[in-house]
Amino acid sequence: MNWDSAQQLLRILLQVGAGALVSKGILTEEMAATATGAVLSLAGVVWWAYWNRKRAA
Repeated sequence: MNWDSAQQLLRILLQVGAGALVSKGILTEEMAATATGAVLSLAGVVWWAYWNRKRAA
């Protein structure tokens, strides 16, 4: 699995979860979009660190 497919899967799962929280009134749509973007950014850094560690070995 490469980063593009992992990112798409993660984005779908996060949006489903965020949609559930928005429908319950816990988050606003803006908060959900910000949280989804933030988690994807953090996941990108983790993926990058893992990839670089794997390449160095």
